[in-house]
Amino acid sequence: MSKNMFDLKDKLNIILDFIDNKENVVFLDYPLHHNVGDMLIFLGTVKFFENNDIKIKKFYSAHDYNLQSLMKVIDDNTTIIFHGGGNFGDLYPIHQDFREFVINNFYKNKILILPQTAFFENKENINRSRLIYKKHKNIVMFARDKQTHDLFKSFSDISFLIPDMAHALYGTFQKESVKKGTLYFLRQDIEKSGSQEQFQNIQSYDWMDLISKYDIKVISFIMKMAKLNRVLKLEILNNLNFFLWNRQINIIGGKAALIFSEYDQIITSRLHGHILSCLLDVPSLVVDNSYGKNKAYYEEWTKDLDNTHFLSK
Repeated sequence: MSKNMFDLKDKLNIILDFIDNKENVVFLDYPLHHNVGDMLIFLGTVKFFENNDIKIKKFYSAHDYNLQSLMKVIDDNTTIIFHGGGNFGDLYPIHQDFREFVINNFYKNKILILPQTAFFENKENINRSRLIYKKHKNIVMFARDKQTHDLFKSFSDISFLIPDMAHALYGTFQKESVKKGTLYFLRQDIEKSGSQEQFQNIQSYDWMDLISKYDIKVISFIMKMAKLNRVLKLEILNNLNFFLWNRQINIIGGKAALIFSEYDQIITSRLHGHILSCLLDVPSLVVDNSYGKNKAYYEEWTKDLDNTHFLSK
C-alpha cells in the first residue's frame, strides 16, 4: 500500500467543510453512460459519502431531471452536489446545461462542483458560462488540475485544487494475483491524441471492451425509462432507474479492477486507466489525451508515485 495514495485520498476531506447538513444533500448528474472512468468517479464519490455519514436524499442524472421533481426534494438549506469528471466546458453540453439550469433555478442553495477538468473550444462559451456562475453567490468549485483551478477562480469566489474522487476507492478493490504482461488501454474517442499513434499496430482496448451485451441492454432500458419519466415525473421510476444502474456500475467497476490487476503494467491514454492502475498499485505509463488533461493530472498528483511515468512524445 502506498502512503502517497492515502495522502491523495485524505485531500478529499476538504469537501466536508462545505456540507452543512449531512442529511440534506441532493446529488446531481450521476453518470448514466458506459464511460467506466466516470463510473469509477461515481463509485469513489459514493464511498466518500459512506465513509463520512453523508446521506443523499436523491440522485438525478442529466437524463431524468425536471424542475418540478427537483423542487420537491430541494429546500433552501439543501446542499446540491454535482458529479465530478472531465465534462466541464463545451465538449459535453448536456452536463454543462444541467449545471447551469440548476444554478439559474436554485440561487439560494449552496452548490458544490466536485473535482473537474475544464475545457472550452470556444472562448465565447467561457464568458457566457462565467456570467451564469458569477450571478450565484454560493458555489464551491473543485478542480483536478491547476489550469482548471485558475479558470474556476474567475467563476466562483471559492475554489480548491484537489484530486479526483476515484481516489476515495484506494484500498477497497479485490485484485488478481496472476500477472500477464502489459495492457495497452488507449482512447478511441474525440479525446484521442497523436501521442498514442506509436501503438497503433499493437492490440489495445478501451472502456467499451469491458462492457457486455447485458450492460448495454440495461442502460438502453434505463435510458428509455429516463426519457419517459421526463414526461411522467414519477419518483418511483426515478428511484428504480438509479437502483438498477447503481448496481450495474458496481459490477462493471469491480470487473475493471480485476482485469487491470491481472497485468504487470498499464500503458494508457485514459485518465482513469491511469488512476485505476494507481488504485491497484499497478505500474502505469501515461499517454496524454487531445488537450493535455492526462499530463496536467499526472504533474499535479501522481508523478511522485514510485510506479508511474509519463510518456513524452
